[in-house]
Amino acid sequence: MSKILDGKAVAQIINEQTSQAVRQLAKPVRLAVVYDPENAGSDLYVGMKSRQAAKVGIETQDIPVPADANTETVQEIVRDLNQDHTITGILIQSPLPEAVNEQIIFSTVAPSKDVDGLGAVNQGLLFADSPLPYTIAATPQGVMTLLKHYQIDPAGKTALVIGRSQLFGRPMAALLNNADATVILSHRYTPAAQLKSFLKQADLVVVGVGQPDFVLGEDLKPGCVVIDVGMNIVDGKATGDVDYSSASQVADYITPVPGGVGPMTIATLLENTVKAAQENN
Repeated sequence: MSKILDGKAVAQIINEQTSQAVRQLAKPVRLAVVYDPENAGSDLYVGMKSRQAAKVGIETQDIPVPADANTETVQEIVRDLNQDHTITGILIQSPLPEAVNEQIIFSTVAPSKDVDGLGAVNQGLLFADSPLPYTIAATPQGVMTLLKHYQIDPAGKTALVIGRSQLFGRPMAALLNNADATVILSHRYTPAAQLKSFLKQADLVVVGVGQPDFVLGEDLKPGCVVIDVGMNIVDGKATGDVDYSSASQVADYITPVPGGVGPMTIATLLENTVKAAQENN
């Protein structure tokens, strides 16, 4: 039976440290969240982030994007936030309306306010494994923090990342590569038989594709580590991309859903926001 990687407990430690850091700052810490209120998932996530931010002393400003917004409309919103000295950090909650090019919006955010690390500057520094300070996307950084807490060192391991999004898969693969893992990055065009082969090789599996039961216990290498980034609702209940009941019989370590990566993502985002405040001060 797997040992549970308790993201909720580790996130609580991070949140306590963030709260202490906020109290030591002379100026208020404010996070602007740009989002599509018509997207039910975004509306839910923004509410969760705002409530947790309030608990650690971070103010939030939620900025809904009109349904008919285009890239230029949202760029103007972001540019105004870049110039607003009362705003510490800016979060672009994906997905935005269909007519908006998110990659352009991510890179419109000033690098010093890019607290989710999705702009071209911060991601470029990540892929270069730069010694300069930069911000890393909250979900993959949260995964790395969770692994470190449980003393799971990726160095020398074969790591399989399933999903190549800008928000998760690509930065996750870069972080694991920087940590000296041998990284396989798979995606929707990876043939099923090849993916099955990769799963049997992987010492560490990180999956975020938005499909319940995408990975089964029988697919996994015995003794591996499983990080489930997925969040799906099935029969009114939250579930990940991994079949927990079967995978937990094979893996040595596994994250639950809920209570695994989700709390780590929010805690890391708030941690990044305070770091931005400290550097800007």
